[in-house]
Amino acid sequence: MEIFATAVTAGDLILRFLSGCAAYSDDAEKLQAGFSWDLMIIKTVQGHFDSLRLRNADKRLSPHEQELFEITTKRLGTLLGKVQQSLNKIHRKGFLQETITRATWFARKADLEELAEELHRWTQRFNIRLLGLPPTLGINISALGNADVPPVISSNNKLRQFTQLSWQEKQALAKEMLLAHPDALIEKVAGRRDISTRPLNDGDNQLVFASRRVPQGEVPGTVAFEDRQFDMGKLAAALNCLDAAADIRLLKVEYYFYHPDSMQFLFAQIPPSQTTAMSTLEKFIALGAQAVVSLGARLRLAHKLAEAVFFLHTTGFFHKNITSSSVVIFRRKGSSGAHSSVLDNAYLMGFDLIRGAEAKTTKEGTVKAPESMATTIWDFDIFQHPDRLQGSASPMYINTYDVYSLGVVLLEVGLWEELAEAVAGLDASNPPAWAEQLSETPVSNLGPRVGERYQRLVAWCLGLDGNKIVTEAEFLEMVLDPLESMASAMS
Repeated sequence: MEIFATAVTAGDLILRFLSGCAAYSDDAEKLQAGFSWDLMIIKTVQGHFDSLRLRNADKRLSPHEQELFEITTKRLGTLLGKVQQSLNKIHRKGFLQETITRATWFARKADLEELAEELHRWTQRFNIRLLGLPPTLGINISALGNADVPPVISSNNKLRQFTQLSWQEKQALAKEMLLAHPDALIEKVAGRRDISTRPLNDGDNQLVFASRRVPQGEVPGTVAFEDRQFDMGKLAAALNCLDAAADIRLLKVEYYFYHPDSMQFLFAQIPPSQTTAMSTLEKFIALGAQAVVSLGARLRLAHKLAEAVFFLHTTGFFHKNITSSSVVIFRRKGSSGAHSSVLDNAYLMGFDLIRGAEAKTTKEGTVKAPESMATTIWDFDIFQHPDRLQGSASPMYINTYDVYSLGVVLLEVGLWEELAEAVAGLDASNPPAWAEQLSETPVSNLGPRVGERYQRLVAWCLGLDGNKIVTEAEFLEMVLDPLESMASAMS
């Protein structure tokens, strides 16, 4: 229990520090509200275990309760310890010994803002960890105060609630998401011809589009088309639960519609900021020497992509199409043009296959594109777990396959070269051997480029058994925590 008590004591003092800053900074005021909410969660978890201990005759946790406490501590422990580290830094700077006045704020603004930014990063990391708390803990996070619930928590709660709706309720929401009069927008899209590299201006908004191609033979008016439209509507409604303020690299869907000329359902999304151009990660890496980026930028990208996958999995959704071409990079209007900074605006999109865990995906296997959209193994297949490359004999999709795909993307990010070049000797006729071939020379080359910790986590992803579901605790320990630590060290 000591780790929670220490964090609470430190947290109360940090809150006092933030309260002093809030009078002179809107950002600090928002941070104060967010940190206050996080501190309330820590106190709630501490109180939960204290009450369990006190109600037992020996005033100790039962073996089951002790196991639950250790799981919770493992998931939050590292960040709880960092609360004390932040407090120590505030002490060293002398900010608890003096009242923060307007004069102090302006005289030591740089130091104060640096500490506030550190605490802001802490709250973001802590809130992500909360998503992975075991349900058996018995704490309803969403019921602990709605006013200051962080956007990442509220978005996650909405998505979880969506998965629990009845078929009729989902159908109603799907209908609401379908654009009632799409003709004018379809005409705009037709006039642009290419909507994959630049946003489309629509009134006061910029729009970008993700798509899902409809198979040949499924035309409006058929039962198959109506079923697919409902399926796409459910996807749109689910992703409408996202909040841009959550800082999860997933974009909210505003609405969707069918584009008959291209035989696609288009999902309209608003880019994270005013955008001048977009590119996929695949194309960006293909620029080679023209797109040299820092190690820190690549590690931050890897961490944020893993965070997005973790967020989806905690809500019961799988992505099912994680590739370097499903990661979209937005170039902000007025940005410096530095390639490293561009990666800080990359989002996981390309959800051609993203569905809830309950969706009809059994035996789906690798999706074959129409002849007019023929692809090579480097576009999609190479990112799939070997178990999913058996066509109609492929097993039902589980989260492990997403984690494997993420591992292949992280391999490409770490090497910072196209997979077709990194694995030049790949036997295209032997898909079951691809995972082993990727794990040999390409993974071994990661160590000198990005470090052994990164190499180990990629090797772990690529070595996953397709019969075993990856738990949230495993993902945190083996992927998210190491990436977060590496990315933070480079900040």
